Amino acid sequence: MENQLERTKPKSLQIPVKRNMSLIVSTTTLGTIADAIFTLCLSWFVLERTGSAFITSAITAITYIVNVFAGPLIGVFVDRTSPKNAMIRAYIALGLIGFILIFFYLFLHDYIIVAVMAMVILNDIAQTFISPSRRRMLPNLVGTDRIAEVSGYLSSAGKTGILIGNAVGGILLSLIGFIGIMFTHSFIFLLAALLSSWLALPKYERIVHHEKSKQKKQFWREFKDGAKLLLKLRVLLVITLINMGVNIVSVGHLNIYIFKTQYGATAAQYGFIEATGVATSIITGLFIGRIIKKIKPIFPLSLGLIIPSLSIALIGFYDQLFFAYILIAIQTFFLLFYTVTVHTLLITLVKPEYRARIDTLVASISSFAMPLTVFLTGYLADIIPVRYIFYFTGIWGTLMGIIPLLSKEIHQLEIL
Repeated sequence: MENQLERTKPKSLQIPVKRNMSLIVSTTTLGTIADAIFTLCLSWFVLERTGSAFITSAITAITYIVNVFAGPLIGVFVDRTSPKNAMIRAYIALGLIGFILIFFYLFLHDYIIVAVMAMVILNDIAQTFISPSRRRMLPNLVGTDRIAEVSGYLSSAGKTGILIGNAVGGILLSLIGFIGIMFTHSFIFLLAALLSSWLALPKYERIVHHEKSKQKKQFWREFKDGAKLLLKLRVLLVITLINMGVNIVSVGHLNIYIFKTQYGATAAQYGFIEATGVATSIITGLFIGRIIKKIKPIFPLSLGLIIPSLSIALIGFYDQLFFAYILIAIQTFFLLFYTVTVHTLLITLVKPEYRARIDTLVASISSFAMPLTVFLTGYLADIIPVRYIFYFTGIWGTLMGIIPLLSKEIHQLEIL
């Protein structure tokens, strides 16, 4: 069968690369805009209705829980089907969420908070289908030699979407209300589904999927096959363990706390600090892929952790807003080198039929400690000066950044 498929594969895949690049970047931007609006407005809506910080924070916690427990299983589903179809169906499911919440808001208002929490779970499950589906088919959409470059564009598009969504979400909520927000949310996701349907995969990819679909194994066997493969892919295993180590003491959610209490930032100034980081990410994403293609992965993997970690420690040291802007920009710039390199390796080192399973397994293991970390560091920030948490996080992250320099497997990686 494999020989038959190999004979079917053309020597040169004829794919509309520019069209596919435009479509995949557009759908990514639209998806992140809609998701940012959804998260911001629902968090505000729940806080306003309940007055409970705990219930509001559950919206964020659900995302980590879904990634950890449902992500690996979703990866199996994506590998068992066409990634393009999986992504389209996920966007359609996300589009239906707005209509469901409108129904509850109008006719079952007493249950609206319960409905919101249920839809947050459905939203996070559907979102978990999109990233592995996109990465699984990316080489067939743009060609293997453009993966690093397009990964940079996708990162830039995602950050742009978050910036736009956060900027307009609150304004839209005040102007058009809950129902208007949900209609807007649904329209954007359904538009993303339509654009995704226009993605053009090579004929060979469709033949492979048709043949593979005839030979589906048992679900749990496929899951175990993915886990066994991750253990064999030593580079990705090392990176996954590094990710998990870094996330043990994540402090991103404490930025608002340290900038308000230690730096004396106002809400507007904090917004400008966040905008500085997002703007840096957007600009860097436009060219970072071309740089990564010219250097060995060990350098962005190591420096992409060491320098951002030192920036975190320095954020704990200073208390002047001038340094906050500079350090956030430096942290974002170098961390993007690490992120884009990891995303590229997840595509180039894994066969297409395993790509979604490996992608979601890596995300699950990497995020395993995040729910506990968020609560623990938040608790510690209330009883000790927050700068000490930033010191420890910076030192710990620097140690994690040294691991790639000591890894034989990462040393052996060639230019992407």
